[in-house]
Amino acid sequence: MNHKEQLSKIKAIFGIQVALESMKLDNGVEIEAEVFEAGNDVFIVQDGEKIAMPIGEYALEDGKVLVVAEEGIIAEIKEAAPSEEEAAPAEEELAEAPELSNEETKPKKVVESISKELFFSTIEELKAEIAEIKLSKIEVKEEVELSTEKVVHNPEVKKEKTEIKFSQKRPRSTKDIVFDKLFKN
Repeated sequence: MNHKEQLSKIKAIFGIQVALESMKLDNGVEIEAEVFEAGNDVFIVQDGEKIAMPIGEYALEDGKVLVVAEEGIIAEIKEAAPSEEEAAPAEEELAEAPELSNEETKPKKVVESISKELFFSTIEELKAEIAEIKLSKIEVKEEVELSTEKVVHNPEVKKEKTEIKFSQKRPRSTKDIVFDKLFKN
């Protein structure tokens, strides 16, 4: 049973009727939302599965631009003003791409490009953190070298041992008497 069937059963139980609107991006990818307005959830529909829309700006077939600022949530929908400079590189990229069906390549390319961007941005952040840690490590070493004093062990100093005796409330057995004689010096 897939998630659509489960959702429809839950809706039937509670009597909820939710109709999702669907639109297509300019590259043919189908997206769904309850209402295409700011603050609503938006999903990419691929092979019957819904995937939360990644952060970015997406051109719709009707010429508008869908802006997703937080993953899966619509920030705004605005009118697009495409310039000739932006349109030309996009056409060149499409011409260079191998010819496969739109249904298979477009969502994969979108997800792949976003995952690559996240990967490389994470690597850059980690490199910056490593550089900061190296700098702080050098500073800590300098402080440790300045504050360490040589500690010398003196084997001649003997510490007195104190005996702790626990009071016994029970009568002493033969075993207790034997142990007392064995362990007393």
